[in-house]
Amino acid sequence: MPSIDQNIKTWDQSYKWDEQGDEWSRSWGGASPQWFGAIMPRLKSYVPARTILEIAPGFGRWTQFLRELCDDLILVDVSSQCIEACRRRFSTSPRIQYHVNDGRSLDMVADGSVDLAFTFDSLVHVEADVLVAYLAQLAQKLARDGVAFIHHSNMGEYVDPSTGELVATVRNRHWRAISVSAELVREQCPKIGLSCVSQELINWGGEELNDTITVVTRPGSRWATPTVTLRNTDFMNEARYIAQVAQLYDWGQLNRGRQE
Repeated sequence: MPSIDQNIKTWDQSYKWDEQGDEWSRSWGGASPQWFGAIMPRLKSYVPARTILEIAPGFGRWTQFLRELCDDLILVDVSSQCIEACRRRFSTSPRIQYHVNDGRSLDMVADGSVDLAFTFDSLVHVEADVLVAYLAQLAQKLARDGVAFIHHSNMGEYVDPSTGELVATVRNRHWRAISVSAELVREQCPKIGLSCVSQELINWGGEELNDTITVVTRPGSRWATPTVTLRNTDFMNEARYIAQVAQLYDWGQLNRGRQE
């Protein structure tokens, strides 16, 4: 069960960040193919946005794309090493704010100011108490028609309630939080002042649907609709297809040399 302290130790001390986090995009052929082939098609209705909040940006794997889609970008990460790496990497971008937090607080973000909150391939490592704390704050931080695009764990779906452990047939390949599930997030939303727009349960790296992409908004916003859910067992097949296509076309300098 990844705790806040374990996350700080991992991303500040243990992990080497040799490829700035792009190594986690290898199945898609790189960060750029993953962004344009897998993330942007899911995100495109919500961008461009005036103010974007990125939670847990790491070394800027997605920041490099988000900064072109907004007027102001706010980065918040529990890892001081990650925030300093982003500050160096994007030093020529004047409209980015950088904040180190305690792993759960968004106090540095003004209420009602965020048009898009985004986090991808990061909060999969936080347990339910942290994720729900972030969501509860987003209910206050989002603008009237703001949305949050949250990638989180679904390993809780595979926990045996009698033992509190994963069932024997499921392996936690990617250090996912086992107390978080799509169902838990969906049920928490109305309790904390959010409307759950959609949930896509995906199989990142295995057969089980170990992750979820959840989109939430404030009740009464133009995005607020009854929840639509998709159990997508073809997510990694999509990754392989994108990687094949990326070999045929120029996906941009960012993917080839990561030069700013």
